Amino acid sequence: MRVEQLYHIVAIAQTGSISLAAERSYISQPALSSSVSKLEMELGITLFKRTNQGVYPTEIGEAVIKKAMEAIGLLEDIRSIAEESTHTLTGSIHLAVEPFISNSIMVNTLTTFKNRHPNVNVLMKVGESNNNLRDIAAGKADFGVLMKTCEHPEEKDLCIKELFGDQLVLMVSRESSLAARSSVTLAEAMAQPLVLYNTEFATDCGVSELLRKYGTFHAAYRLDSFPMLEKVISLNECSAFVPKFMSEYFVNRESIVPLDISDTRLDISIVLAWSKRHHLSLIEKEMMGTIQSFCSMFHFPVKGAELK
Repeated sequence: MRVEQLYHIVAIAQTGSISLAAERSYISQPALSSSVSKLEMELGITLFKRTNQGVYPTEIGEAVIKKAMEAIGLLEDIRSIAEESTHTLTGSIHLAVEPFISNSIMVNTLTTFKNRHPNVNVLMKVGESNNNLRDIAAGKADFGVLMKTCEHPEEKDLCIKELFGDQLVLMVSRESSLAARSSVTLAEAMAQPLVLYNTEFATDCGVSELLRKYGTFHAAYRLDSFPMLEKVISLNECSAFVPKFMSEYFVNRESIVPLDISDTRLDISIVLAWSKRHHLSLIEKEMMGTIQSFCSMFHFPVKGAELK
């Protein structure tokens, strides 16, 4: 039995896919399958059921994978002790981030983190929070920085840690008839043609789900390009609901104006999220700590308590 075989079976269990597990393990799919087959032969048991819907652990496989995760956790602790003694962190982080976060908090976070830990590789995927949530639950990302607007079934398998609370405001063009005002009612805001940030072709973005609680709205555009989102707002084609902490970012564009919602609080939370099955490495904890330190600069309370 080899250590890498333990990592391989845990990766398959987390992703439910041989191909995704191979990608995460940086080896070919045949090599991963061979590794698992050899381990099954050595143990004399079947670890996984292979179906058209994916790969799932057998009953005995679940018990073995649980022990493998415990062993990996101990190995990571040993590695962390060694790295702390040399003050040099290495490895990779797969991070999923909401675009509003990537264009604000993450800019300084990544610069600071890389200055401190130049030997750590960071792969950051920018995407809508609901899509990122599914990637984290599937094991495609180590953890994420998300905008939480409501509860999701996937959260039962995740650890959620709030960074700060915020609320949505409406962004309109300086050419809009609403631009001279400081606030609008929610009904007025939802009557505007809206642009929503979406990744992939799903239409269940977090902002959509929150707005549906208050009635119907017209999504004129669903875009996965942040610069294009800014453009359609500035051209007075659409308005957009965004977190209030992003107001300064948009105001600096000069052609976009933030408006408060006068009669309703559209509360959201900016959170860290990771799978309960994922053992946080020292480098991931370091990255989370750096993110938290920059969140505190937004003059919101960093609660640091798990929501669930």
